[in-house]
Amino acid sequence: MPIDLQPPEPAALMCAIMAGSGNGLECSRGRLEAMFGSVPLASAVYSFDCSTYYHREMGPGLVKQLVCFAERLEPHRLAAVKRRTMELERRLACRTCDGVVRRRVNVDPGLVTVESLVLATTKYSGHRVCIARGLYAEVTLLFRRGGCSAFEWTYPDYRTAPVQDFLLRVRGELLLERRRNADGGTGAADE
Repeated sequence: MPIDLQPPEPAALMCAIMAGSGNGLECSRGRLEAMFGSVPLASAVYSFDCSTYYHREMGPGLVKQLVCFAERLEPHRLAAVKRRTMELERRLACRTCDGVVRRRVNVDPGLVTVESLVLATTKYSGHRVCIARGLYAEVTLLFRRGGCSAFEWTYPDYRTAPVQDFLLRVRGELLLERRRNADGGTGAADE
């Protein structure tokens, strides 16, 4: 057993953005880019119709998009990222006439690694690990045999082919980066 800490491989920061319109997604994406840098990979926008969980707060007809940032992230920074996305949600929220604050956008950050997708959340459950006070993380998908393996707790939209295809594309980029780093930055394509 090693007595020294092993440095983790940097991960790709991904955010799942949900809003009531494409304009809401675009506005949120712009603000996220200002916080976390450029977005070289983004999924197609899709209707979030697999749950009514957010309807009471955000209304029906929600759309969602996954975005992946260029800069790689040390995994221990996920809690700080979640706090920043929560602050963005608060800044973009509106107050109803009866004083209730309602989010207009929901931003769920996560980390894509070669092995898995880990999402951050404020909701505790037995399969989630505390990563900071009031913040938890869960392995949502495992990447195995060229595909994605879901769990009983995996959200329905993360079980769909378009979402999994996007995440496997991000994973593919990470695998290329790993090979380049192992080759000292030359890579087979550079030779």
